[in-house]
Amino acid sequence: MNKERIENLRAVVRKVLNQNIDGDYVLLDVPNHSNIGDTLIWEGELKYLEELKYKCLYTSNIFTYDSKKVPKNAIILLHGGGNFGDVWSMNQKYRNQVITDFPNNKIIIFPQTLHYHNEQNAINDSKLYKKHPNLIICTRDQVSLEIAQKYFPSNNIYMLPDMAFFNDFSEFVSTSKTNKTLLLERMDKELGNVALLQKQLETLHKSETKIEVKDWPGFYKQGTLQQKADNLYNFAEIVGSKILLKSPLKFLVNDAHGLRGKRYKERRIKTGIKFINHYDVVYSTRLHGFILAVLLNKKVFIFDNSYGKNKNFFETWLKDFENVKLISK
Repeated sequence: MNKERIENLRAVVRKVLNQNIDGDYVLLDVPNHSNIGDTLIWEGELKYLEELKYKCLYTSNIFTYDSKKVPKNAIILLHGGGNFGDVWSMNQKYRNQVITDFPNNKIIIFPQTLHYHNEQNAINDSKLYKKHPNLIICTRDQVSLEIAQKYFPSNNIYMLPDMAFFNDFSEFVSTSKTNKTLLLERMDKELGNVALLQKQLETLHKSETKIEVKDWPGFYKQGTLQQKADNLYNFAEIVGSKILLKSPLKFLVNDAHGLRGKRYKERRIKTGIKFINHYDVVYSTRLHGFILAVLLNKKVFIFDNSYGKNKNFFETWLKDFENVKLISK
């Protein structure tokens, strides 16, 4: 198992963040949605923060955010992940809004992959971030580090591994054989080289491996009835939260969890663990399908996504891990 290597990754995070989180804090941009990967990052952030002596004063997601609830001197922590740049513009707009709202607070962005399709967007963000005197950007791979150094030279920049590695799932490691293999194939715009996936799938079929092709539980193909129903549910939850927050019934909306309830996060994580544990071997196009499989001591293979995120993370942190491999050709 990679237990010692995982602990080494945690030590890298502690070395940087322990000296920078030196007071009570708020945690913003938490992912109140069905993506298990983002939920694993959030849970890892919470596990790390439990190690510190400071208190969390407020937590919110994008849709429940209220700048008036952020205490004047609180350190602002922004959730990590893979949405820094213009791939997922809604998250970047929110991040920029928080940076604009709090020019005098220390702001720390947890480890992020940085990517811009349009350089002008990077230049625009650079102008905004340059104005903030105490902004710390944590990148999670070498390429992201170089992007941050190029466009955000005025800010404090570090390179740290993903916060999901603070999850300890050793009690869920299964030694039972299922004789099944998973190809975790994402169904969104980040899907990478389809031809490479197909080639690997054909190789596995020829070897008579029992393989199942699926995305995370709760993700459905575009245009299907399930996907439309899920979109409708998410829309209703978001709109319902916003309406209730402006009414006498605002107590029904949790700042972090919206209308989904506090146990939603735990249920998503348990679902992810159960899902991965159905298989002995995992081929993943999702970074956190890959990371969760590593935490559950599976034999794991990862494919790159559409812009280098998975490959860059693997080559920065995981090349020396056991039973872990990048498929690039």
